[in-house]
Amino acid sequence: MKILIIEDEENATERLEKLVHEVAPGKQIIGRCKSIQQTIQWLHENDYPDLILSDVQLSDGLSFEIFKQMKKTVPVIFISAYDTYAIDAFKVEGIHYLLKPVKKYDLQNALERYDNNYKQKKTTSGNLDSEFNTSAGHKEYQERFIIHSGAQIKLIEDGEIAYLYTENKIVYLVTFDKQKYSMDISLEGFEKVLNQKLFYRINRQFIVQLKAIAKMKSASKQRIALTLNPPATHETITSFERTPFFKKWLLGHPTKN
Repeated sequence: MKILIIEDEENATERLEKLVHEVAPGKQIIGRCKSIQQTIQWLHENDYPDLILSDVQLSDGLSFEIFKQMKKTVPVIFISAYDTYAIDAFKVEGIHYLLKPVKKYDLQNALERYDNNYKQKKTTSGNLDSEFNTSAGHKEYQERFIIHSGAQIKLIEDGEIAYLYTENKIVYLVTFDKQKYSMDISLEGFEKVLNQKLFYRINRQFIVQLKAIAKMKSASKQRIALTLNPPATHETITSFERTPFFKKWLLGHPTKN
């Protein structure tokens, strides 16, 4: 497997290389870039890597700009001294988010996640491409849901769902284009079939999609208040019990809660 490192601090780059060699000696580091412009130029002149390790804050801006311009999606393990950018990281091709200083165990866990969830396959052009898969070769979550709207029946993709909530024992699904539908599936049922990388149940009433979280701020009892887009008519605050797991979910760590 070929890895590209994007990091503007020489010491941090050397440390990352050392850790990669220690936890995954079979993986090859094929490039080192220090800025957005240098990375874009490197990608233009070289074959794309299988995986990218990227700092978020570079000397000429946030590394997210790189991935908006890439012609092909490549999974990324983001690295930062702050958790501020976790949401933005997973809106691009982020598969993990590590905090500096990077710990050996955390990097090993992130690389194992890549190994477990991505398999290499030959495309028709003969290049290697990455596709998200389970070990069984198919996705474990449900991607489409049947919606009954009056006499009409339509399909909703999971990416169209902004959030789900209960009101008066009825579950409502709200899409990013502000459509609202009543559902026959309970929140517990949705929890079992939704992609856990994208969706999280923040309390007894709400399941939210990562991309629907517009803002976050501290609330009482160490909870987190969310501002959703589209706006929700009910209070959206993480429950006390779920808040620690919600933070781990934001950073891409698996959680059982």
